[in-house]
Amino acid sequence: MSEDNSHYSIKRVEAQVPLGHEVLRFNAEISDQPVQIHDLLPLFQDITNRVISVAIQTVEANGERISCGSGCGACCSQLVPISRAEGYALLALVARLPDERQHRVRLRFEQNLARFNESGLNRDLERAFRENDRSLLRKVGLDYFNLNLPCPFLEDQSCSIHPERPISCREFLVVSDPGHCSKPTPETIRKVALPAQVSKIVYEMCYQHQEHQRGYLPMTLLYDQATQLRQEYEGRPASELVSELLARLVAAAGNAED
Repeated sequence: MSEDNSHYSIKRVEAQVPLGHEVLRFNAEISDQPVQIHDLLPLFQDITNRVISVAIQTVEANGERISCGSGCGACCSQLVPISRAEGYALLALVARLPDERQHRVRLRFEQNLARFNESGLNRDLERAFRENDRSLLRKVGLDYFNLNLPCPFLEDQSCSIHPERPISCREFLVVSDPGHCSKPTPETIRKVALPAQVSKIVYEMCYQHQEHQRGYLPMTLLYDQATQLRQEYEGRPASELVSELLARLVAAAGNAED
């Protein structure tokens, strides 16, 4: 988005997203300059944060509290899904790190990928994707967690890229006993129910934007797919992309209430 955009028009983008008993109101002026989806991630992250805030208010109104907190990295060994747009942004983020830290993060990615492939889970994951087998996908996720491969960005049990962490990480919150997080099971972990998931919407938008590829990937494969992730495609007007995300969010919130 570095080019001169003085000749592009500005459009007002408005939306009211019903989220349970709350309404997320969005009203902003957005350029119709062509952009990539990754250019809009800061805005999409902010919208995600607003959706999550509503979910947290609901949890607290029911007398519960979020178990997650700083210094608890038990969940940071999961097979984290990221959108292809987030993959592009994370590659750029690592490239901006000081050389020593960049090397350390890259090495962790290499080690995690090697363990992932050696375990055979890469083949199981591809089969789960190919056959749309959700039960196998859940099993792969649990098996990956049991490999105990901390996220390459985890430092001292805290996320070192917290302001720029993936949307799926933002959306993963629990109200169950944090003591269960190191050995999670469907019976012991109670996730916070979100009125809508922005992550899934961004995955779908990335799939449409890059038609021949899935819109998401496990973060473990970040450097395995780096060449494809770094490709840029024909941009779409920023105002159009923001309007699409909000329209999909309204639809998702409506489906959640049905």
